[in-house]
Amino acid sequence: MSASDHISPGIYPATLAGSGRVSPPRPVRLIRKALVACEELADFASAAVGLAASLLLADASHHYRLPEAMAISILAGVLAVLDMRANHAYDEGGSLLHIRETERILRAGIRCVLFIAPVLLVLTPGISKTAFALAPVSVVSIMMLQKRCFFFVLRHLDRERDGAERVVVYGSGSVERRVVSALSRCVRLGLKPIAFIDDSPAAVDRCILELGYRGRDCIKVHAEPITPALLLACGCNTLVIAGEDLSPDQRTTAAQCARMAGIRVAYLSDSRTEGVLKARAKRIDGLRMDFDGEVDVSRVMYDLSKRLLDVTLSALALIVLFPVFLLIALLIRLDSAGPIIFIQDRVGLGGRLFKIFKFRSMYPNCSTYEPSPTTSLDPRLTRVGKILRRLSLDELPQFVNVLLGTMSLVGPRPEMPFIARNYTCAEQERLHVMPGITGLWQLSADRAFPIHENLEYDLYYIRHRGIFMDLAILIHTVVFAMRAGI
Repeated sequence: MSASDHISPGIYPATLAGSGRVSPPRPVRLIRKALVACEELADFASAAVGLAASLLLADASHHYRLPEAMAISILAGVLAVLDMRANHAYDEGGSLLHIRETERILRAGIRCVLFIAPVLLVLTPGISKTAFALAPVSVVSIMMLQKRCFFFVLRHLDRERDGAERVVVYGSGSVERRVVSALSRCVRLGLKPIAFIDDSPAAVDRCILELGYRGRDCIKVHAEPITPALLLACGCNTLVIAGEDLSPDQRTTAAQCARMAGIRVAYLSDSRTEGVLKARAKRIDGLRMDFDGEVDVSRVMYDLSKRLLDVTLSALALIVLFPVFLLIALLIRLDSAGPIIFIQDRVGLGGRLFKIFKFRSMYPNCSTYEPSPTTSLDPRLTRVGKILRRLSLDELPQFVNVLLGTMSLVGPRPEMPFIARNYTCAEQERLHVMPGITGLWQLSADRAFPIHENLEYDLYYIRHRGIFMDLAILIHTVVFAMRAGI
């Protein structure tokens, strides 16, 4: 695809390709991911064994039937894992001094015992009070011991040659100690800070001491501009761009340098700040890390399900509504001269241009690219066009766009190029997903105003999109259309 097929050449520096990637051996990375994936299974087993141990130790003379004991233990393990999941135990990279880790274990252990207490009373009416007292203690103790063993394995893997990602952090001095300490503790991610680059005027060459009550490792600060050569000289695998005070140009330049050097990029920011949360975002001590280009299995499954839904419903709609298409075409032809189908360039996924199809609702002598009508009194609208826009029937040919893969049923509305060229950084987030026929903005009272003036609807959808949200929007769209858009 040529540069002319984009609204702006290089709008996404991710298209830069590099060579000479400095990467740890793939088997080591796969082993780490497998260990982290097994963490849930280990938590399940720990909670189950902990509850079983409390039952046996509390009343050795009580003869529990095997099916009862197994059912109670399995239920305890499932509840503990669900509680850990709800508290983002497997999403976060780690926590300084592991206080949060211990907090989650205490919460999960105590809650699972409280939830399972009625089951214990029903299945084992003769259970002693000692068993209830020992259950949370044994569950929490075994889970904490298991976690220590788990983190020991990960730290041992970090100490091995090329066992962890070698990370260079790019930011300002105001965040350097916090970022370095947080990354050093995120044993799940396997990130080892080796250098910090600070090109601010106040930067000086020095070392950063890690925060913590055990070892205080230090890394070197490079007070110089970031370049691909500098990143390669450091021998890093990942560049972490940190600091909310970095300008968009600084972030773009840093990302380009990393990709030219063939290393992956991650963005670190305060998790309390607003922004689009990517599928692979990780929380680390109040920070949020977004890995650029990471593949998320759940997102892939969502994209596949969404595409299947798009193709199925669009094909069905085209077949069922074919008589309506013929009637609308006839009315447009009788009402005014000109083509029945209006074709226009719109900006789609990744800033790429595509041809959008609509039933013509304006006179043919009107300009193709200018702000759309916001009222039925607009003189550009034909008599039939006013009705088509009122009922949103002018959008029906876009089912063909959906089948072609340039649009989806649900998503942000595609803008015209002259508007998208002036997008701010926040507005460019709309281009991260496939544009759609309908969406939250179309169902809101703000639909009478320009799309780019109502960014909050699209950003909310991008953050929370899922197959059930798409179905909900489609259902509301059908109801909205049946009520004639009122």
